[in-house]
Amino acid sequence: MQQVDQAFSAVYDIAPGDWTTTNSGLSYSAELDVPELDNAIYQDGAVLVYLSFSGTSYYEALPQVFDGITYGAIHGNGYISIDISALSGNPVDPPGQSVSAKIILIDATRLALRRDVNLSDMQAVEKAFNIR
Repeated sequence: MQQVDQAFSAVYDIAPGDWTTTNSGLSYSAELDVPELDNAIYQDGAVLVYLSFSGTSYYEALPQVFDGITYGAIHGNGYISIDISALSGNPVDPPGQSVSAKIILIDATRLALRRDVNLSDMQAVEKAFNIR
């Protein structure tokens, strides 16, 4: 049996007004509604998040630290939350321009735990996982 898994991507625009704080500006977050991030991807797949700021022509992978500001992301079923805070612990200003967030969802099949396979023995690994 051959399993074919998929990768999916989309770009979300985060407007300056989308950033919220619950701690007087020590951190800000923007939550993205991503209904395709289902329990199967949450449990067995992967979520990659990249940011691109207005005026740049590239994306940066999260987590990231730039100019003393940390950028990170957490996710759950149906959402991704992107957060920013200062390394110093001081209040931080949210981005004043639009930010593009590239989200990549990777569907995957859970690996079978094979405690009986000696991972130091390449022939044993090839045989156990039917690698040719």
